[in-house]
Amino acid sequence: MKKTFFFIPAILLTAYYGGLAVGAGAAAVQPVMWIGLLLLWGGGILLSRRFIWGAFCGALPGLLLIYQSTREAAQLVRVELPIGMALLLFYMFCVCALYQRS
Repeated sequence: MKKTFFFIPAILLTAYYGGLAVGAGAAAVQPVMWIGLLLLWGGGILLSRRFIWGAFCGALPGLLLIYQSTREAAQLVRVELPIGMALLLFYMFCVCALYQRS
């Protein structure tokens, strides 16, 4: 498995939230999500060095997105829930793949 594979969520979400921050202003993105992006990058680094517990760093932003989707009741479209579920599934796959390799 290529080491860049572990950075896919970090790259995609950094591009998304970076575009949102540029287009609507940095205040449009909650500060907690910037911390979540740091956790995604840290999880990618740890997973690329074959530390399985690095997936927990990546799963935390997924859990945060799922939690945020339950908190905001006035939203018309809940985007956070599918993104959070996809992050959790991705990191579960990464743990399984690293466990089989070791």
